[in-house]
Amino acid sequence: MTNLKNFQKLIALANEYGINCQATPEECLVASLPGYDDFLLAFTWSGAVEGEPLEHELIAISVQDLTKEVTVAAWQIPTYLFGNVLRQAQMLVAAHRDFMR
Repeated sequence: MTNLKNFQKLIALANEYGINCQATPEECLVASLPGYDDFLLAFTWSGAVEGEPLEHELIAISVQDLTKEVTVAAWQIPTYLFGNVLRQAQMLVAAHRDFMR
């Protein structure tokens, strides 16, 4: 039940930041990265650090290049930094695209 509650919190958090995502059976959310339709943004709860406040729960995030079938980046952030996800992901994808040219 706790996993369902956390997953619903993650969906609400994504919606709050305008990320239109779809849930997968693995309790992961996926979305096309805005501005980069051939890149997939995926995120899920990674867990919590024991003894830390709830706002320090971690979200695991990855960005995949669907064309090349590679992971561009993967990282973990606390929930309070989630608002920076799109900007960070877009910067990483721009750097990846420049490197792959």
